[in-house]
Amino acid sequence: MLAPLYVSLASLQAYDGYTTLRGVNNGAHEANALVSAFASKSAAFWAIKGGSTALSIYMAEQLWRRHRRAEAIATMVIANGVMGVIAARNTAVLRSQR
Repeated sequence: MLAPLYVSLASLQAYDGYTTLRGVNNGAHEANALVSAFASKSAAFWAIKGGSTALSIYMAEQLWRRHRRAEAIATMVIANGVMGVIAARNTAVLRSQR
């Protein structure tokens, strides 16, 4: 049940990372204050992206194992929704840079 949500979150995170780095290289500014200092350091930036993905999955797995399945699914749906909005915004920024 959760596996497709994990895959979609990882995909959205990867797309966000790609579009963020591409946008920053084209002159855009990272809006997230927590990661803006790392947007110009791709290795650190990817480590943060990987860590946040892993943390979301870990939290959902812990909820699932504690038989809080609806909460586990909600966690992943919300994480995917947030990343979907961010990915859409990044796409709009990249299109405006053309």
